[in-house]
Amino acid sequence: MESAVSGIRVFLSTQAMSASGSKLCRATYWVALRQEALTAFAKQRPFRLPLGPCLPFRSFEPAEDAVWTNRLVIYLADVLQFCFGVDELPSPAVLQTHYSATANTGIHTAGTFAERVACYEDLVAFDTYWEEHKPPSFEPIHARSPDSTRRVIFPEIWFVGSCHVIGIQHLELARILLTVYNPSILHLGLERHETLQSVDQKVKKAVLRLCGIATTNRDIPPALLTACIAIAICGDRFDDRLEQQALLGVLAELEEEHAWPTRVTQAQLKRAWGWEGASCIWTNPR
Repeated sequence: MESAVSGIRVFLSTQAMSASGSKLCRATYWVALRQEALTAFAKQRPFRLPLGPCLPFRSFEPAEDAVWTNRLVIYLADVLQFCFGVDELPSPAVLQTHYSATANTGIHTAGTFAERVACYEDLVAFDTYWEEHKPPSFEPIHARSPDSTRRVIFPEIWFVGSCHVIGIQHLELARILLTVYNPSILHLGLERHETLQSVDQKVKKAVLRLCGIATTNRDIPPALLTACIAIAICGDRFDDRLEQQALLGVLAELEEEHAWPTRVTQAQLKRAWGWEGASCIWTNPR
């Protein structure tokens, strides 16, 4: 995935980064933005794509659902910048010239603690505002809670179309990051253990929702990949055996159905969970 993103970045030109660029160039930028967001999350590294072209999308004005999806992708990019910063890697000279002043317009890592808290609160406020004002089409058309007594680990969350699934999954990834990178989290003191337990619970619920969205909307393959990225990064937090098996099932499905290699991730998670025979590979039971 990293090499694919690098290739797209080289392909992008000034036209791709402007409103006057061709439809192909603009589409390429949005593909690159989504790929970069997922890669930066998976690698936990600084964000490497300019966000200047996103400026016209930074509003809550009425728009088509595809535009709202792009807004949620931008939101994840902003959160990634807050958590990991901006990596100013060498890029084509034309990009450096055109965006010399605003090479990465978005939310950057603040200097002082107070500034960082303020940035964090702004990002959280976006999520709150989204929940209150999101388009009705981004509400699930059907939802059912998990039931561990019936060995149903993931919630069922049905959406109308692919843009809704993609948008909400990017929002869930942003929520995971904001939960973990809350600057006000206590890392020392008597309340530390309780605080970290709360963080783990919130992260695990987000991962289960991501998996539920992916397994419910199986006709949208990218949803399965996004869920598996979350599993790879956050799966070690799970200690319930049934949940662990369900997560491995999602990883196995991605490899079996879409030829995306997950065996290394499966083995790493088994070792993290302390499973015996960690070298064996899980097969999807569905």
